[in-house]
Amino acid sequence: MSRYTNFAVVGAGTLGNYIVQQLLKDKAAGNVKEVVVLTRQGSKTAVQGNAKVVQVDYSTDESIKRALTSVEVVISTISGEALDVQGKIAAAAKEAGVKLFIPSDFGNVTEGETEGIFGEKANIQTQLKALGIPYVVFYTGPFADYVWASFLNLDVTSGKVAIGGDGNKQISFTSRPDIARYVSYVLTHFPPEQLKNRAFTIAGDSKSFNEIFKAYEEKTGKKLQITYVPVSEFDARIAANPLDLPAVLHKFWATAGAFQRTDNDLYPGWNPSPVIDNVPVA
Repeated sequence: MSRYTNFAVVGAGTLGNYIVQQLLKDKAAGNVKEVVVLTRQGSKTAVQGNAKVVQVDYSTDESIKRALTSVEVVISTISGEALDVQGKIAAAAKEAGVKLFIPSDFGNVTEGETEGIFGEKANIQTQLKALGIPYVVFYTGPFADYVWASFLNLDVTSGKVAIGGDGNKQISFTSRPDIARYVSYVLTHFPPEQLKNRAFTIAGDSKSFNEIFKAYEEKTGKKLQITYVPVSEFDARIAANPLDLPAVLHKFWATAGAFQRTDNDLYPGWNPSPVIDNVPVA
């Protein structure tokens, strides 16, 4: 039974490098033949291991197509303003004969969204359908090992945090290493016919921010100063700037809740880490 063995990862930053490293482990185990990393021309991206790094001029279709020669699966992990490039990459991937495209939709469920950042992410699925290139989406919730950052007002090591709503909403988290393991497992173990236009929803752990903060205080002995921000404040910020990522995320976390179902059991023995184990304590 055939499996995918040749992969290209677009971007090797926040999440991408974890996926690259996991694919390289699977290459060493004999499950993967080639791992290619696409970066912008002039980029100084450093990728450890024996992945093939190719600098690409994303303004030129031919440059993208050359980089994707012999690639079966494209995994996009780009973010921010670079999301606009995904449609162009997908079109070039189709022409290059790529068989499966994974858009950069790691995080909250975006299906059916039409506005702002989530709408922009959902739009790539529409584009992929129009192109006729099969795709897989991975919904993971926030990254359990990454969200504790100052730009999100969640830097617990500072002693002060701010969250939307009352902090009691359950949220599904998954760490980047666990995401990488799940993605690589699915793409290298499932036959292509089971990966056509499919979404996988995974959760390493589900906790409320209040539960996480309490566990952090018990673990470290440090008391956090917690500010609860009304959702209306985030509504105002989003109205002024639909691409205000911290506002979009905090509103979502305060209102949407945890995943109602997951596909965790499709990876036997996955055993993702609890969210508290991913919270920095230094």
